[in-house]
Amino acid sequence: MKKCYLFLLAPAMAFIACNRNIYVPNQINVPLLKEKGEVKASVSLSDWQAAYAVTDNFAVMANGQYISRLITLDGDAGDDDPFVDPNTRGGLFELGAGYTKAIGVSKKAVFEVYGGYGFGGFRTLEGAYLYKPDSVQGYDAYRLRAKFHKFFIQPSFGLSHKVVEVAFSTRFSLVNFNNVSSGTQAWEGDPNMRTDFQRLDGKVVGFMEPAATVRVGFKHIKWFWQLRASVPLRSDGVEAGPTLNEYFQPFSFNTGISLNFGKWLKD
Repeated sequence: MKKCYLFLLAPAMAFIACNRNIYVPNQINVPLLKEKGEVKASVSLSDWQAAYAVTDNFAVMANGQYISRLITLDGDAGDDDPFVDPNTRGGLFELGAGYTKAIGVSKKAVFEVYGGYGFGGFRTLEGAYLYKPDSVQGYDAYRLRAKFHKFFIQPSFGLSHKVVEVAFSTRFSLVNFNNVSSGTQAWEGDPNMRTDFQRLDGKVVGFMEPAATVRVGFKHIKWFWQLRASVPLRSDGVEAGPTLNEYFQPFSFNTGISLNFGKWLKD
């Protein structure tokens, strides 16, 4: 599945270097709720989400993410993947609330905007561990870690039908990194890289994260796909660490099951 979406994106993004990801944007929750009491939930291999319409125009949401990618030293673990760091592990938890409005007589179009807060953390390995297979028991010496607090706002517009739903969203996130650390042998012999990575500690980085979501299926259960980008909004100059963007995953893809329960589905 990963190879499929990388094939679609590779022609446009072939210039991206290999990343060590200590921030992986989670799936954007785009419920497109229309009425009081409606519930929508989704689950994929890395994310779970739920949303509930308290009134016709006010809703709450909860989002969770956990990523666990396998570590191997056999040379074909996809470590040269320009989009996904195969050694990243971690996740986050979010809570949010916002405004939702069904538009038009048929109410097939929905506008919504949510804001919220989240926290989490990720860890990965600095690339030098690949060249020392005898250090299997010493991964911590190459470990990169970071925790963060996150505030976000996400406007979305979509079309919601009993069989098909399509939505376009843009999430704006402020991520405050903390507890940033690196193993004793990470960047051995290159103190500048270590210093650059440590600049993340205490830094607030803004991200613009556009996404497209498609759901297809039946009234109450659908299969969904979501493709999103993550663009760091940094204006702190070269002196603040020119390679920091290498630690943020630029593209993400999710697919899974979506459940929907609302009175309008019975009409």
